Amino acid sequence: MTTPLIERLATTVGDSSSPVTDADRADLTEFLPLAQVYAETCGIGFDDIRSLALAVHALAFVRRVRVDEHLDALDEELGAEIAPGRMAAVRTLVDAFCAPRGFAAHDTEVLLLALHFEAAAQLQHQTSQQA
Repeated sequence: MTTPLIERLATTVGDSSSPVTDADRADLTEFLPLAQVYAETCGIGFDDIRSLALAVHALAFVRRVRVDEHLDALDEELGAEIAPGRMAAVRTLVDAFCAPRGFAAHDTEVLLLALHFEAAAQLQHQTSQQA
């Protein structure tokens, strides 16, 4: 099963050196709904641009999980931009996808994904203040 977001992602990266594969679609079909549930639980709305950015990140993430690749650590100061509790919640989301695959995601993966949610939440907040 695929979704309109996955197909939009596939179209967006279709001409790249790494187009979306069937394995990517299968993994994204599992991961993106987890992210969507988390966003809905937090009341975070993703606009089209943020949704595609999250999907691009998710594509790279599911590929790293499949090949057991880990990112280098990032500056911990980036975590200061994230709302309290979000890192733990995103860790739960990441682990829900990774644990059945025997992959232990490092904090860098959690931080990068949490930044997507934080950016969307902040954009939503700014937009609501301007309305």
